[in-house]
This record gives sequence, C-alpha cells and structure tokens, in this order.
Amino acid sequence: MGLKLRGVIRCGACGKPRGLGTHLCSPGRRRRRRTRPQNPVTWECPNCRKPRGLRHTCGNAGDFKARKRKAATAERQRKRKAARARQAAKRKATRERQAARRRQAAAERRTREKARKEAARKRRPRLRQPRQPQHDYATCTDKDCTRHPCLAYRQGLEDCPLPHGG
Repeated sequence: MGLKLRGVIRCGACGKPRGLGTHLCSPGRRRRRRTRPQNPVTWECPNCRKPRGLRHTCGNAGDFKARKRKAATAERQRKRKAARARQAAKRKATRERQAARRRQAAAERRTREKARKEAARKRRPRLRQPRQPQHDYATCTDKDCTRHPCLAYRQGLEDCPLPHGG
C-alpha cells in the first residue's frame, strides 16, 4: 500500500494536471469546462488493488451474479430436459397406441378370415367318397376291387411270364 502525491488541479478542457502556469491547452472546438480541484492523495486498496482516493469504500466483488447466472442456466437446462422427456413420452405413447391399433386390426382380420372360412365350409359340405375297407393287396380276391395296390398287383400277375396261378 503506497501513498502517492500528485497535482492538485486538473484542466477542465483536456483533463491533464495543471501546474502554476506551465500548462498550455488549446481545446479548439471542444467544450470548455471548469477547472476542478483534484484530491492530491491516492492510495492502493489492499483488498481490491485499485488506486482510490480518500473517500474509497471497497466493494468486494461477491459471487451473487455468477451464482444467479449459474442458477438460471441450470433452470433452463432442467426445463429443456423436462420438455425433451415429455416429448419422448408423448412419442412413446403414440407408438404404443399405433402398435395396439395394429394388433387389434390383425386380430379382427384373423377373426373375419376364420368366420369367412367357417361360413364357406358350412355352405358347401365336402363330398367324401366312402372309404374302402383296408385289406392286403396280395390276398384280395375281389375281381372288381378298385384299390390301386390291388389293381397294380393283379396287373403285375397278368403280365408276369412265370406261372403264378393267376
């Protein structure tokens, strides 16, 4: 902390320290102001390290503005995050509703198809041929049997050049 002494009067036009007649100032078109007395003693504040006069009150810079700015930034980020979460939830709900509608439509299609097939089955009964009794083709004695294995066996016996008793 050093004390400094300086000139007592400053020029009103140019603001330079003015001595006892050694200052020559031609302000030209600048506005002329009154010459004002200046505090001759200045000192450096140990807290803020600024040169101050006798009426100095040190205003230590607090962090209120920084904290306020930081809180505002955090609030904006929180709001943005909440808005993104709401949008994501809305998109998810929309996708779930669409999926449910698709599943419902598929179930209705399956029901309609099943009902259509059932109605078609009831409209025209299937024509079934009576089943022939199962028997061994080699022991079949019916000359009018229409079963394929029996016919093939009889034809094979007729075409065979060996005597089989056929």
